[in-house]
Amino acid sequence: MLQSKLIFLERVDERYFASKAVWDTLVYNRKSDNRLYFEQCEFSEERWGKLNTVDPNYGLKFHNLIKEDRQTRTSYYFVRPNFSYKNFTEDEMLQDADSDFWDNKDWYPLEADIIFKSTSTYKFKNKFNLKSFPFDRQTIKIFIYNEKHDYDTWRSLTSAYQMRRALEFQKLNSIQGWNIVGVDMEYAFYTDPNYKSKFDGAYLEFDVERKSGYYIFKIILPIILILAVCWSAVWIDPKEIESRLTVTIVCLLSLIAYNFVIDSDMPKLEYLTVMDTIILVSYIYATIPNFLSVISFNLVKKDKLRAEKYESYEKKLGLPSYLLIVLIIIAANANANPEHTASMLSWMIPK
Repeated sequence: MLQSKLIFLERVDERYFASKAVWDTLVYNRKSDNRLYFEQCEFSEERWGKLNTVDPNYGLKFHNLIKEDRQTRTSYYFVRPNFSYKNFTEDEMLQDADSDFWDNKDWYPLEADIIFKSTSTYKFKNKFNLKSFPFDRQTIKIFIYNEKHDYDTWRSLTSAYQMRRALEFQKLNSIQGWNIVGVDMEYAFYTDPNYKSKFDGAYLEFDVERKSGYYIFKIILPIILILAVCWSAVWIDPKEIESRLTVTIVCLLSLIAYNFVIDSDMPKLEYLTVMDTIILVSYIYATIPNFLSVISFNLVKKDKLRAEKYESYEKKLGLPSYLLIVLIIIAANANANPEHTASMLSWMIPK
């Protein structure tokens, strides 16, 4: 969900009745100082629709919009004269040097600005690659185009104001759970699949990185602690098989229960993410001490020296090998999906 403020402007010239009406109604000359002044006129959407005139919002559509919360929407139109000087030569201006040419209606073209402003909450659809979850980096795209006029009759034009607003949004960093690390705008065509017509539009892109602290400290770290307790069973005398199995089985059940607790925080996908792979490896490493306990119990009766040798390997390699595999999983995914991996893992990506 994204709360957005939309501003669309259309400039009309003397060919439109609205332009003449704006200058006749809103522009006036104050006698006290003989200068031009103007007012702005505001209209509601309903009232403007009844005028059957130019609409800056006409035909504009979000390509990836799922829904808009109309209850939170506030919108209006307002009109104002456009005080752009005509293309007079310097000699023509000097001919009227005795008067203030900028205070004379004749020095301005008969143009007016019609502006539509709207603030609402939108829900957009974007395709994410979550293989590096929870260390992923994504691009949020908002694409707007005109579906009523093809690019032969209508071309989009972005403004510096739009980029400033996007940079302000980046500075606020107000997307919960994400860091906004980049902003970009670019023009693009939309091709209608039914009529093969091309429509002009523009993309607004936000590069975002997931804040992975929650997943590290509240999911991965507790799993590592459960595995550490589970592998602590290898320090129990192999003859105490009941004690060993009690520790390992309880830890395995705890891991299963914990997985149900965190399930709502995991994306439901047809492929494995980094987190899915770590959890899967954790299950495997939680079951291994159970088998090792049984093997050590039987081996210590037959060959005590051999059993002690295996026990030393279990103590040295058990938990460290698990941590090493976790790092390898993260590094492998960072290399396989560098464009979808957070910059915090960039040191794992070969140059």
